[in-house]
This record gives sequence, C-alpha cells and structure tokens, in this order.
Amino acid sequence: MEAPLKKVLIITYYWPPAGGPGVQRILKFSKYLPDFGWEPLVLTVRNGEYPAYDESLLKEVPAGMKVYKTKTREPIGLYKKMTGIKHSEPLPVGVLAQKERSLTKRIANFVRMNMIIPDAKRGWKRHALREAGKIIREERPDLILSSSPPPTVHLIARELARKYKLKWVADLRDPWSNIHYYQSGRLKIAATIDAALERKTLSQADAVVTVSEHFAERILADRKKVRIVPNGYDPDDFTQIPHKPAASSTMRIAYIGGMNSNRYYPEFFTALRQFAETKKPASTTIEMVFAGVVPDTIREEISAILGQRVRTEFLGYLSHPSALELMHHSDLLLLFMERADDYAGHVPGKLFEYLNTGRFILGMGNKDGDTSGILKRTNGGLIIEERDRIDEIIRDIYNKWANGDLRGAPPERLTSFSRKAQTQYLAEILGDMICG
Repeated sequence: MEAPLKKVLIITYYWPPAGGPGVQRILKFSKYLPDFGWEPLVLTVRNGEYPAYDESLLKEVPAGMKVYKTKTREPIGLYKKMTGIKHSEPLPVGVLAQKERSLTKRIANFVRMNMIIPDAKRGWKRHALREAGKIIREERPDLILSSSPPPTVHLIARELARKYKLKWVADLRDPWSNIHYYQSGRLKIAATIDAALERKTLSQADAVVTVSEHFAERILADRKKVRIVPNGYDPDDFTQIPHKPAASSTMRIAYIGGMNSNRYYPEFFTALRQFAETKKPASTTIEMVFAGVVPDTIREEISAILGQRVRTEFLGYLSHPSALELMHHSDLLLLFMERADDYAGHVPGKLFEYLNTGRFILGMGNKDGDTSGILKRTNGGLIIEERDRIDEIIRDIYNKWANGDLRGAPPERLTSFSRKAQTQYLAEILGDMICG
C-alpha cells in the first residue's frame, strides 16, 4: 500500500490565466510534485492584474488539483488612471524598467518604488491570510512554499509558518530588493527599508530557493540556506507541435517574449541591417518576427532601422503553444538580457524552451553570466556584447544556415533541465525540511 502524499501549501500570485515564464515555473512544480510524494494546495488570487493573460495555460492545471482563489485589493486602478492605461489593458512587462518620458508616469513609478513596499500586491495579504487559515485547518499541510515575485507572498508565508508552526520554503524567481529595476529612481531610505524587510523575512524561512548562482548571491539570506533550482522545459509541451515546414530560402529570426528599454539592443538591428544590405534583395532572404509585448516606441525604432531591408512582423502576445510553434519554425532565436549592473544571474525562463527546440540561440548581454554558461555547456548558442562585431557574427550564422550547418543544443545535454527533473530536486528540498 502506497504511503499517502504529503501536502504543501503553495502561495503564488501568478497562476493561470496569467501568462509568462514565471507562471509556468510554479505550474510545472505543481504538475509534477505528486510524482515525488507531494500534493500541492495552491493559494492564489481571483482576477489578478497580470502583464499577460494566457487562457491556454488553464488546460495545464491538473484535473482535481485543489486551487483556492481569493479577492485582492490593489492600487493598480489608481496607477492605470494616472498613467493613462485603460482599465481593461494589462500592465506592460517590466513597467518599472521603462525609461518613461511622461512626467505623470515618472511620478507614478516613483510612488510605486518608494512608497509601496515591498510591492503593489501587498493588499492581497489580508485576504490570503484569512483563506490560508481555513486551508491549513482543513487540509493540515506539512509545509508551505511561497514563490515570488511579488515578495508579498513571503510576508504571507512567514506569518502562516509562525502561527501554525509549519516549515517554510521561499522560492525567489527574481531578486527582491536587489531586482534590476530598482537600480535607478529609488530613494536610499526606501531601499534600506525594503532590504531590511527582506533580511528579516527570509531569515525566518527554513530554506530559500532561486534560479541561478548569481541570484543566490544577491538574495539577502543566509547563503547556507539557499538552493539553486533552475527553470526548465516540459517535454509534454512539445508533443503537439507540427513539424517544421520544408527548408525555406528565407532565414527566419525570432524574438519571443516581452521587451522593454532594458532589453532593447538597437546595435543588433543596426548590424542586421548592415548585413542585409549585402543581400539582393535582402527582404527575400531574411525575416524578423517578434512575439510578445513590444512598446510602440521600440517597435517604431526597430522598423525604422530595418526599413525595407528585412521583412519584419510584430505578432503581439502569443499563447504558450503558439509561441513554442514559432520557436520550432524559426532558424535563429534571439535572447536579449537585462541591461543592468551586477545582474549576471538573469536566466530567462524561455531559454530552456529555446534550447529544447534544437535551434541556435544568439543572445546579447553578459558573456560571464549564468545564461552564457548554460549555452556553453549545452552547445546551444552564444552570448555577445555591444562591442562585438555583430555584423560579422550574423554573417557567420547566416552562412551556416545557408549550408545547413546551423544547429543548437543536442537533446542529450538537456535532460537535467526538464521540469520533472527540477521538481524532483525541489521535492528533495521539501522532504529535507520536514525530516530535518
């Protein structure tokens, strides 16, 4: 007779129909935890404010999984009113990272960064605590797992762990007070208060989990408590993708994901145009496709740089299955890293799905960062910097593609990055907490 599953209460703001890689991390953990002896009990919000919505992810929530949703109270309505964003529109990706020209938006962002600590979701705490108390009394979970952003989830988890004498693991997909968009525009006093809150909160966690080695150094917690559980890819997501069409005379370059001013590299598009000018006519040999939210100002600048030389298409946000299909049906995948100091730990969640397609990946960012290390270990591509001869690198890639020699990571190098393998490691961490 099999032993009953242990129970873990998962506290996460982002859950389907929210879209994006952050949602997929906790969704995939929840999917595979039962395989390793854990039943997830998910506590999230009802009608949350998300930068993207993806109804297709609702189909990935396992049948019968217990998901509890509460109302929340957030200042997002006031923010949208101040900044002119329609009530029905999602907030742009990385809104605080945008270099805003509008005085109203700059004021709104200043208020958010300096007066709403730790984040704009803190109004959810009261509702979450009430619902979590009911769940704990009825389900008697063995442990709590909170996953941020937003950091408010850890404040909720800390209070619950203390009140109900439960072990608690804090998962940070991004740094807390050291996140990249706080590097400018934040007052020293606000930064000090937030850092103190982070230290106080995480000091009470039994373990802290994050996605990369460099991020582990940036989190304000005892390093001995910190474990690395990278993001990954789920092989199940790739089973229904149609085969790539027969070889084309046009090389398709795809950028998939949101873009903001911190992830925008005009140097690449200038170099692409320079290379395209050597082709006659260029627009029949190279095409550039964007899938994700790209601000109008950046979209217009890219279009102006590439002109008629490169056929360019902006598809907007795609569902997860459609994004995976685009990855598979492209020849070169772009990965633009955050332009931020001391942010070498940035490993985009889509990297692992990029890798699993077997397509070559060209990234721009820190050559010494964790993402670059993963690409080197897997033979999946390379990271370059603005000072490199980007036009020559593009030429070399194009020639390999034309000769049928442009390849990405071989499958045997990727098995450790499967979502199931990552969940197994997380389950071991959870088990250590309740047995220790």
